[in-house]
Amino acid sequence: MSGWKALSLAFFVGFVIRLVPEVLSYPHPIGFDTVYYATVMKSGVVWPHWGSFFGSSWLLLALIVSFRSLVGVDPFSLLKVLGPVLFGLNVAGVYWFARKALAWNVRLSVFASGFFALQLASLRISWDLLRNTLGLGLLLFTLPLIGLVDSRRGLVGFIVLGLLTVFAHEYAAVTLLVVVLGLLVWRFLKRRVDASWKRLLVGVVPSLTVFAVGVWVRFLQLDSAVGSNVIEVGDGARGYVRGVFFLVDYLGVKSSTDSYGSYWGLASSVLALFVLLYLSYSFLIWKGYFGNEILGTWTALLVVGAFGCLVFPFCALEYWHRWMFMFVYPFTFYAANGLRVSFKVFGEGIARLPSRKATGMVLVTVLLGVSYLFTPVLMARANVNVSSFPMTCTYFSVSPTVPYEDVDDVAQAMQWLQGRLSQNSCVILQHAFLSWGKLYLDNSQIIVHFELDVDSAVNVALERGFDHVFSVWWNVDIGWYGVSMPSGFVPAGDFGRLSVYEYSGGMNSG
Repeated sequence: MSGWKALSLAFFVGFVIRLVPEVLSYPHPIGFDTVYYATVMKSGVVWPHWGSFFGSSWLLLALIVSFRSLVGVDPFSLLKVLGPVLFGLNVAGVYWFARKALAWNVRLSVFASGFFALQLASLRISWDLLRNTLGLGLLLFTLPLIGLVDSRRGLVGFIVLGLLTVFAHEYAAVTLLVVVLGLLVWRFLKRRVDASWKRLLVGVVPSLTVFAVGVWVRFLQLDSAVGSNVIEVGDGARGYVRGVFFLVDYLGVKSSTDSYGSYWGLASSVLALFVLLYLSYSFLIWKGYFGNEILGTWTALLVVGAFGCLVFPFCALEYWHRWMFMFVYPFTFYAANGLRVSFKVFGEGIARLPSRKATGMVLVTVLLGVSYLFTPVLMARANVNVSSFPMTCTYFSVSPTVPYEDVDDVAQAMQWLQGRLSQNSCVILQHAFLSWGKLYLDNSQIIVHFELDVDSAVNVALERGFDHVFSVWWNVDIGWYGVSMPSGFVPAGDFGRLSVYEYSGGMNSG
């Protein structure tokens, strides 16, 4: 099989695998953040402020907004295809990195891409972290160009793909810059400052400049004054360290995703997620570890991002769990290398057949990934949801913020509200319903957004002097999000398990 045919095969395999949950959940979207992308397409706005060009990961938004404006497709239909396409890009990127950066043969590179495509961690990233998925896919095609900057074409390709990676997502940008700057510093210390070193330095300057300007824009919050119809209550303790937007005090943070209360709670969550994702093939990772400048620097960065909160819980990188999921990229290559000495089919001249231990590790790992592919069926037919899995449940996005059986009712409730809200009224929406409100309500309708404390949201609405205050919530307890309507709200409209509530006076949270 030629390299280009294998690359196409890797993309096709990734696309088909990722298409499975989209088909199973049809016509509903999958993933918590997916509804947000639909609201962006509806708004048609990519840069609400000039600072957003540098201070936000806008590349994917620009692509989907432009494409939808051209073809006029339904946002959710476009997202049904977009997720598999981006995952196919990542699977193809794993193959490309193995071939070009590691110089592996076609068979071993194809195996690495297929193994990546069926892992729980890689599928989780692709579920609804679409900007992250795009950024990491571009990163996989950018990193091999580090060794090709001696040529004009290689240098130009590295500069262009590097800039696209920075505009695609922050985590991919940080990975690219840390890897490249780490290589430059290491070679400088080893007194290997040659023409290639200088060209690599020139190639990384555009990406580094854009990233630095973006950090400056975020520190100054230049785009915070952009007008919006959403009033933020700010009830969740985000835990940022002295206003630094990427450092978190994990013992003080309190949100729907991160809330620990004690160091033991934090440590147990970190270790439980790592065990769930990687214990099944940890022996292969250890057995196949090999010295590589790019993979070594990448892995070191992920160790800091995922486990730094255990060393410095009061000051660590934000979203440790997202860094944890990204271990799947270097770990895939280490595991594939570990299998190199066991599988004769890889063409390495090894006579031994795969050991039972290695085969079992691969099968268990694949089984976990395949199980995640079928979560739409489990939720729709067996009433299994994220709350069914303790400790790690909040880090896995399964449904589109609400159970599948409630998706149509959410849309009906918002459309019902749209016909009844006026300039003197507002709607209080918990974080799970915010994107649904933005999707179905006009921009003139005021939304009071809260995450944990509904009482604070009600107080904000009353202080603003709104005559009518509405909210949307379940009329039966389904055990999600830990919020219930205060006693001052009465049902104004019923939609299956959901109701639109209106404030009638008095307040006492249930």
